[in-house]
Amino acid sequence: MIAGLAATVHAEPTPAAPKPVAIEPGSLTVGNPAPALSIAKWVKNSPVNSFEKGKVYVVEFWATWCGPCIKSMPHLSELQKKYADKGVTIIGVTSEDPRNNLQGVESMVAKKGDTMGYTVAWDTGRSTSDSYMTAAAQSGIPTAFIVDQNGVIAWIGSPFVMDEPLEKIVAGKWDIDAARSAFEADRASDMAQITFSRALKSKDAAKIIDAAPKLMAFAGQNPGIYNYIAWGIVDPGRKLDVKSNPKLVEIALDAAEKANKATNGKEPGILDTLARVHFVKGDTAKAIEIQTKAIALAENEKDKAELESALKEYQSAK
Repeated sequence: MIAGLAATVHAEPTPAAPKPVAIEPGSLTVGNPAPALSIAKWVKNSPVNSFEKGKVYVVEFWATWCGPCIKSMPHLSELQKKYADKGVTIIGVTSEDPRNNLQGVESMVAKKGDTMGYTVAWDTGRSTSDSYMTAAAQSGIPTAFIVDQNGVIAWIGSPFVMDEPLEKIVAGKWDIDAARSAFEADRASDMAQITFSRALKSKDAAKIIDAAPKLMAFAGQNPGIYNYIAWGIVDPGRKLDVKSNPKLVEIALDAAEKANKATNGKEPGILDTLARVHFVKGDTAKAIEIQTKAIALAENEKDKAELESALKEYQSAK
């Protein structure tokens, strides 16, 4: 695996603290009552102890390491200023993870000043994140939840595109049933990815075999999804017993070939995955051929070194 390509072809979304999550993904949707906030510290502005009837709230999830989150901050600040006199409160909630801690959050809030002109809160563990993000099967940030005047979740999505729904919700002109239908249609692919990710972590071959085709059905021409499936199965760090299960190898090969076709055979990270699949399949000569091509296409020395390390492994096995 090429580290530089992790974000697009091998990585899993949104790092989280290693603790079990009891909340079932998909249990929360548009039209449900908004879960209560569980906040360890209100970093900026007054605490919001409950959602008051007649007021609108935006609960937005972010982290200090998230570039898009940082880019959305000025826009959130503008919206807070625009709707402040109409009973709207925007709350940026952030949770602990390997790259996000309270000290870093407090430092960023202080530096940003008015460009974070809204309420900021530090989660209790990941309790609020679990109640919203996990329950709604949302795997990436920034994600915003708009809570309407009745304490109901009226919209879920990116803060970059929430201007229109927020305006209509504030005006009482929002079609919540239509919003729910649209959200649940979009969320189906997220649910498929979560199910596949859980299957991988369980190392249960039957679950992986069941989940992979369901995720592939949403891939279309997206090479990242296909590659994620293939690499998830053959990643040597995962230590799945793939060689003894031909069906797993078949799925990995199908996904890797689709990823390679979608990138016209010119993406070294995807070729790296395809080579690994052939190696696991027992075709070492093919793995060497493909890995050699990946090395030739690599554009920097770090990527090339990682690819060459895998090539040496294949050559030694031959």
